[in-house]
Amino acid sequence: MRKSGLSFDNARSFLKRVDSLYTGPAWTCEMIDVEGDLVGEDGAVKRETVELWRRDPVECVEELIGNPALRDMMAYVPERAYTDAKGESRIYDEMWTGDWWWETQVSTYHRCRRMRMRLTRW
Repeated sequence: MRKSGLSFDNARSFLKRVDSLYTGPAWTCEMIDVEGDLVGEDGAVKRETVELWRRDPVECVEELIGNPALRDMMAYVPERAYTDAKGESRIYDEMWTGDWWWETQVSTYHRCRRMRMRLTRW
């Protein structure tokens, strides 16, 4: 296999390399009961126990934010981008270039500012 330029000699060494890769936040599995939309012969709604595999969303976000490979791809503030110097033709290509993020961040800023002013007068 070395002649082909691969970094492993056989399936075992390949799988060892795969197992050594970083996997991110741990997976957890729990069994949950779900109610279906079918009715059984006894007239009762059918139920089933299924596996729910999940990861902690907070750990996933921490992993994404802390990943140096993604550093230049993260945005924390809204941005208005334009195709022309006059600012007449807007570009909408990422979430932070949309109106929703801009309006939410600006309105949140103003709400917090008003609340801070009220609290300082109190």
